[in-house]
Amino acid sequence: KMAFIPTGAPKSQNLAAQPSPPPVAANHKPLPPPALTTSNHECFSNPRVLPAGKLIVGYAGCGSEAAKQLAITKAVQGVNVLVWFAVSAVGLAGRPYITSGPNHTCVAEVARELRELSLPTAHMITIGGWDASHPNTIWTGAEWSEAWCKWNEEVAVPELGFHGYDGVDWDLEGNDNTSSPWNSFTPACVALVGEMSQQLKRKGFLVSLVPTQSYIDVQLSGFDRSLLHNYPEFHKEFTYHGRNAYAIWLSKYGYAAPGLPTFDFVDIQLYETYSRTAQAIAAGVDPARYLVKLVRALQAGWSVRFSSDPEMKWTTRNVSVPANQLVLGFSHGSFRLPHNKSVFVDTASIAQAWLELTEREQPRGLMFWNIALEGKEAFLPNGSVVNVSFASRFNEILHVRSN
Repeated sequence: KMAFIPTGAPKSQNLAAQPSPPPVAANHKPLPPPALTTSNHECFSNPRVLPAGKLIVGYAGCGSEAAKQLAITKAVQGVNVLVWFAVSAVGLAGRPYITSGPNHTCVAEVARELRELSLPTAHMITIGGWDASHPNTIWTGAEWSEAWCKWNEEVAVPELGFHGYDGVDWDLEGNDNTSSPWNSFTPACVALVGEMSQQLKRKGFLVSLVPTQSYIDVQLSGFDRSLLHNYPEFHKEFTYHGRNAYAIWLSKYGYAAPGLPTFDFVDIQLYETYSRTAQAIAAGVDPARYLVKLVRALQAGWSVRFSSDPEMKWTTRNVSVPANQLVLGFSHGSFRLPHNKSVFVDTASIAQAWLELTEREQPRGLMFWNIALEGKEAFLPNGSVVNVSFASRFNEILHVRSN
């Protein structure tokens, strides 16, 4: 059973014991190169597509009957993109190979049930997570895309009608250990993720990014691959923020081919520890007004100084997240004081923001972390307690499921 850790959540807010990062070679050196072989066919898929209309994205595990039934229930209530948590791309036995992940038969059974209920649902698989290893850069993005594609064929359960995952969800983050190499994206890692994403998109798969809010920050023009920054004006003791680290993927690798965007959606973790959202709400900004302003800023775009990092070989550019790619991500927030450490935005404020946005401005969807927490308590900034079911409440806003 996969141990859940809330991506971008407070370091003390683990839902279960954190999984140990996959093994890497001594001193974090990459594995030796594999003896590459070629096959008579390259891995492709019939184009995988997202459900039509708006999206409700929910993160899930599938290691027990209870988890399986909960995922089905939440999909019935509104979730139409299930993101299964999580795998790593570190290699195995000297070759690029995907490791870890949920119980694939369990996922296949969920997919079959939803098909029988005539509920269109995409099934993505996350690569990464907090404290997880970044991909092994001894292999290229092209080699990893082929390795992922073949792994996806291996985990398919065709007798249940499950032909593997519809695509990958990139959730590369930092590490509690400040000396860990995973607290920075190397130039090779940036290239690997970008190129692998483009390759998978050309092969017919879905690709998404799930940055914490500081990894794609409309309030900053700076760019840095380090994930060890702070906000001097807001909880400066917290030193695990990024500085537009994901923006390079949107800018430099944003298209897999002319007219073919690489990333199907970008779901931003507004619940990141001491996020910009938490900062604004703590300062007394109305949550609905803040969300409206944020959505408009993301769509309008902001200048990012990629030229400050010569290794990126990319000039200062305007970066934006169009409405048809933008997904706003929420969570139950902190379970203990201070409640603004990981902020909970009440669903009434989310609904109000949606009404204030024009139809053209409204994002593609809403995301929540995670399905295992559905129905649990959440704390408003004033300390009052509410029970939250994001799936059904988001469905009332977006009308994904007719029920």
